[in-house]
Amino acid sequence: MTLDTIRMDGFWGALLAAESVRGCGAVLHGPGGCRSMLDGESSRFIIRRFAIDEGPFYFNQPRIPCTYLDEEDYINGADYKLSDLLSTMSEEVAFVVQSPGTSLIGDYINGAAHRSNFQGTVIVQKENHMSEPFHIGYDAATSELVDRLCVQKDRKTSKVIVLGIPISMDGWEETVSELDSYIAAMELEAVFVGSGCSVQDIVNSGDASICITVLPEYCTRTSEAYLRHGIPTINGGIPIGFDGTSRWIENLAKAVGADPDRALEILNRSSERASTILRSAMTSGLAMRCATYSMDLDSIATLPLAKWLYEYLAMFPEEIAVMPWWDKDYLDEFKEFLTGIRSESALVDGLTPKRCDVMFAGGQSAALMRKNDVCSVDIAVLGPSTHLLRFVGRPFLGAKGAMLMLDRMFELRERD
Repeated sequence: MTLDTIRMDGFWGALLAAESVRGCGAVLHGPGGCRSMLDGESSRFIIRRFAIDEGPFYFNQPRIPCTYLDEEDYINGADYKLSDLLSTMSEEVAFVVQSPGTSLIGDYINGAAHRSNFQGTVIVQKENHMSEPFHIGYDAATSELVDRLCVQKDRKTSKVIVLGIPISMDGWEETVSELDSYIAAMELEAVFVGSGCSVQDIVNSGDASICITVLPEYCTRTSEAYLRHGIPTINGGIPIGFDGTSRWIENLAKAVGADPDRALEILNRSSERASTILRSAMTSGLAMRCATYSMDLDSIATLPLAKWLYEYLAMFPEEIAVMPWWDKDYLDEFKEFLTGIRSESALVDGLTPKRCDVMFAGGQSAALMRKNDVCSVDIAVLGPSTHLLRFVGRPFLGAKGAMLMLDRMFELRERD
């Protein structure tokens, strides 16, 4: 029997991608049940001005208004409800996502938008991504925003677009801040598309010279959208751990002809601090060597994280859940790495789960594993957090992520 992890899907991904852009409001054309959790999740993922919105489309919840279709609407059509909803909005852009059932009605969405009093731009999602991986919907929605909004301009060799940091990732703001500090240290200008940027940021991003990825699965289509504007994308590698972040900085610097030294100097401050703490602790600093871990991450960040844990702490995998969307080349590379450390049996279709020292998974899944004594330490990566309100971000990327993971592992290890 394997663990069946509950994950956010592509339907959620599309709506939250639209919410990630300041000045853009996601709109749900469908029944209220599809909205019941999304409006709250949007408020937790990205902070905006608080206001109570009343009326039949909001019910005091200001995020992701919904048309609240009923049974008669599925028979007679409900585009009039969408017109009325759009007339209540003041955002620059409305991104309309239809629920799977609503998309079968055949409502004339563009006509509804035209008949409304909405003064901004309406973008209607081209396809529904329910039951697909979360990153598919997130990437698709972001790419549609770029296709519709981005204006091609003369290139600025110093401007860089950073793609692939979803707002669903705990600590995404800290990751944006850290990577932006490296880019600024190289005397470059960055725009983080799909990660809290504004509508105008996307409009003006057409003058960038290059895009660089962070989590590539979140920006495949978006990269293609920018290529249609003549802006290529480089894969900088996933900035996990100190070495991975260093390679990300160096890859960007090489692509644009910048000097990475100042950025690497900033990174090395964290790296040297971590090394000093581990070495000066003597035997306590060896506490995690040869410890075991398990992973259930819906991301290709799984392999670089596994490599960092082995190279930095000599940790070995107990179980690593394989995602059905990983391609053959990625799996072959993963198997080669695991064979090299004599852990080739760690790849499994789903966690059993076996007892391990550290569990890397979505926050709720990881916490459940620790509660059930499946692991000693639970570290939330990507998936839904256990925090109802986020006051402090908990990143796993970059130097901040490496320091946080180290802190969590040694904190709970000492207590146990």
